[in-house]
Amino acid sequence: MTRHPGPIQLTSLMAWLILALGGALVPPAAVAAPSAADVPFVAPASDGASRFNPASYNPAILRIGFSVAKGKTAHPEADAFLDLTLIPPDGEVQGARREVSLKAFNALLRKLYGQLASQSPLDVSDPRAPARELHTILLQPIAELLQKHRITTVLISADAGLQAVPFAALHDGQSFLGERYAFGMTPALGLTKLAVLPEKANAQLLAAGASVFEGLNPLPLVPQELVRVSKGRASEIFLNQRFTPEVLLQKAGDPLFDRVHVATHAEFLPGGPAAARLYSGTGPMSLPQLSQLRQRRGEAQLDVFSLSACRTALGDADSELGFAGLALQAGSRSAIGSLWYVDDVATSALFVQFYRYLDRGLPKAEALQYTRRAMASGRLRLVGDQVIGAGGDVLLSGLTTAQQRRISAGLQHPYFWAGIQLLGTPW
Repeated sequence: MTRHPGPIQLTSLMAWLILALGGALVPPAAVAAPSAADVPFVAPASDGASRFNPASYNPAILRIGFSVAKGKTAHPEADAFLDLTLIPPDGEVQGARREVSLKAFNALLRKLYGQLASQSPLDVSDPRAPARELHTILLQPIAELLQKHRITTVLISADAGLQAVPFAALHDGQSFLGERYAFGMTPALGLTKLAVLPEKANAQLLAAGASVFEGLNPLPLVPQELVRVSKGRASEIFLNQRFTPEVLLQKAGDPLFDRVHVATHAEFLPGGPAAARLYSGTGPMSLPQLSQLRQRRGEAQLDVFSLSACRTALGDADSELGFAGLALQAGSRSAIGSLWYVDDVATSALFVQFYRYLDRGLPKAEALQYTRRAMASGRLRLVGDQVIGAGGDVLLSGLTTAQQRRISAGLQHPYFWAGIQLLGTPW
């Protein structure tokens, strides 16, 4: 099943979620990323090309926002200021400002999405290519600061209008941002748990999903995906009829589980949170139902809620938070989902590879970064009827001829990996 990508904006539920979660916006000067010593690492891991070094781990927070500036700019076509504020783990907060034409910015973003949707070449050798120009606008002003502070991981707090930017697909002429940096996104720092969770003994993964539906396309790789993301750690799996709304609420509400992976369809329809639907194996459940998880877990936070193979209404002003709303409602520290529809073979393979890295001790943003690198470099590849991972292990097997055909040209194009986004705490 080939899915067709398109942009999803991520912000109109922000105020509702802040109230629902009891959150408050925190001024940038009052927050800071943890130091490397604060973040626990299990073991070094290699993606086949480079080795993760915990000693070099150095996270920072980057605040990016537009402000209206019509009539205040030096350039006649500019009608907004773009403000960037970098909060390093130590040292002073530093910032930069540049003038921007919102019309030109949105045109570049639409053009980039068009190239991603059609899997066209991004022409990154051309400085005028959308991926290059958007990188110049959004990140070039603080590129030297990131290098000066030797930042490896960035939590990007982005304003409305910037949260739909596929940051991983931006390019500086040398490499994609999603390969160069580990990063996570947040609509507001007040919604993000910055403290590092202590290691939990005997923590488990809840894997739930549905492969058959009434009125929706089947997701035939879901059974295999659930088994493979659960490999090597304590877990419980609920598939199709066993995956009910009650089971998800009961099990994900149990503090014994620190990770939840759901592979199914989701719809974010006009009407805000009440209209959002997550499809269990027995029918849809609403976003407000998921808010019960927060009450059930109390202070025992979910570490990560990942939503794979989701179906999302695109570009609707009442449902901009999309998949992130699911996780934020559940009180999770982090959410992982897709900005656009991606082929289900690529999506399943990506999540299996991501969990392999996560189980080897990489922080969440690094696990996703290493997965992107593996796909972009061709090390995550099709061999016969199998998808082979970066370490040579099997991620998926028994692919049909049609499934093989869809990824036979490789998974290197950012269409396959740049839309999978981490929201919330990167570590």
